Amino acid sequence: MKWNLTQLTRTVPLLIAQGEAGEVIREFSDRIYSNRVSYLLRRDNSISYRIPEAKIPIVVRPLDHEDIPSILRERPVRVAALKSGLSTCYVAGTEKNEICYMQWLIDSSQNELVASQFKGLCPALSQDEMLLEWAYTFKRFRGLGIMGRAMAQISERGAEAGGRWLFTYVAVDNIASLKGCQNAGFRPIRVRTERWRFLRSVDSFQDLPVNAQYPFEEIQQVGPGTGT
Repeated sequence: MKWNLTQLTRTVPLLIAQGEAGEVIREFSDRIYSNRVSYLLRRDNSISYRIPEAKIPIVVRPLDHEDIPSILRERPVRVAALKSGLSTCYVAGTEKNEICYMQWLIDSSQNELVASQFKGLCPALSQDEMLLEWAYTFKRFRGLGIMGRAMAQISERGAEAGGRWLFTYVAVDNIASLKGCQNAGFRPIRVRTERWRFLRSVDSFQDLPVNAQYPFEEIQQVGPGTGT
């Protein structure tokens, strides 16, 4: 996230207070010099997809105000998004109503807010486009297949609201999240490189071939005797 000054004053003290000073240091260091590479993934909502199963029952619903304290205890870095006025954030809850997953579904009505509060997050969305952003599976619920099921259900909410094309960004080395997106019907279409140099960033994009594969799909195709 490319925080502005207001977001920094909200986020950094909360991160430090909750023992996340290391994340602040890493983020600042990355903004001095780093190359962040991510996939732009896309789902075509005109196609019917099977909703994958999770290992525990979950229910996807819009965020309630009462959810915010537990979210900030687990993921304080999301305070800027929670305070920005973005809608709609969805959460997945367990049978005991414990939050196990969260993600924003952003549509074109929020283009102006995104441009002012989250510069560089994404290009302006068309009426039939939506962005899924800031996916997060709570630590104690990881490894249960929750992301794929929750993301697929949130994507269906997007389809019901008129979203033909759904997009999301995932770091190229975040294999667990890429697999969750794959299970939810997303495919890689482009690579984005964010080049940070002394607190300034420049983004570049490279289109991928039609039917491009995920990196783990390419690995799986290499069988005995095929390596060099």
